[in-house]
Amino acid sequence: MTSKTRACKVLFVINSLEGGGAERVVCTLASALAEAEEHWAVTLVTLDRGEDMYAPSPRVTRTPLDSGGRLLSSIHVLLRVMRENRPDVVVSFLTRANCAAIACSRLLRIPCIISERVHTTSHFSSGGFRGLRKLAVRCFYPYADRVIAVSRGVGDDLVRNYGLTTRQMVTIHNTIEIDRIAHAARAEPSIVLPADYIVAVGRLVTNKNFSMLLRSYARANITSALVILGEGPERSGLTALAAALGIADRVHMPGYIPNPHAIVARARFYVSSSNAEGFPNAMLEAMCVRQPVVATDCDSGPAEILQGETGGPKALTLTRAPFGILVPTDDEHAMSAALRVMEDPETRARFAVAAWRRAHQFDPGHVISRYKAVISAVVPIAAFRGRTAESL
Repeated sequence: MTSKTRACKVLFVINSLEGGGAERVVCTLASALAEAEEHWAVTLVTLDRGEDMYAPSPRVTRTPLDSGGRLLSSIHVLLRVMRENRPDVVVSFLTRANCAAIACSRLLRIPCIISERVHTTSHFSSGGFRGLRKLAVRCFYPYADRVIAVSRGVGDDLVRNYGLTTRQMVTIHNTIEIDRIAHAARAEPSIVLPADYIVAVGRLVTNKNFSMLLRSYARANITSALVILGEGPERSGLTALAAALGIADRVHMPGYIPNPHAIVARARFYVSSSNAEGFPNAMLEAMCVRQPVVATDCDSGPAEILQGETGGPKALTLTRAPFGILVPTDDEHAMSAALRVMEDPETRARFAVAAWRRAHQFDPGHVISRYKAVISAVVPIAAFRGRTAESL
């Protein structure tokens, strides 16, 4: 009987696959590992019940759980799965999944890699239980074997404020699927659109600061309509604010759209007004379809994309970066000025070319290779080659 080579067992953990940048990335990464020539056995665990908006490769073992959205319950259900599967390494995404993965990994003495997608201090600066969330990060994260930050700003914040070391940190930017996005952008939009509009994409939540965008848009008095794609708890407040500003007839909020690319691609330009980002996927995807960008220079993400690899000083006023326009956070005067500047056709044309060029630097193959390297450094994959299941 011929012995089979023992595969390295990688278990991915995330809260759910209901939608978002982290969910897309974990599906892409898990699928790439499962389909690679190397010996990987990949399981993807979701902690919560919910409708999957992304589907991993059929070669990925899918394990849905039901933690009820609570950390202690997440640890309990994940510990059971990890005891049954005995993975060689755990890779987790998003704060609660990260904390649960670290707790279970320490108990079972399994290497753990976590991926942090948000700037923790900014992200948990508002909302319920923000103090407890920061405390959880401070208590759990230092026990991870590696922490993959989606941007330098995210990693610097963890080292500066949450007890992590630079040795633990690795920065790996998100990837974008350029061909898929370009194909989706060519489809007919699923909603009726204004003849001329600018576009923003994101959940209608406080951190996205769409209220500032509305005030800036009203102040700018530009001819283009404003389309905001996304859904969330701030909808009623934003609707009321648009009415109070006298711009309700020019602001369109159609909610969540399955294919936003077809809408983004037809806009004049893209706007990001966030107070906090980990790494703005939607902005980078807009650049992929040649959209010029105006963005707030929040603590991580936008500047690393628009300034380029060499970076630059913090935007204290309207700043024409190499790949887009940056403005200070929560500054409606600078934002309204940037909206007017980007109305100029020559300015848009120049930044459209720059945006497209920059977007193509986020190659999926490079990003996946870097994740593989981090996993291999924690659990040397070479140890599995040439060894049989029986010998292990």
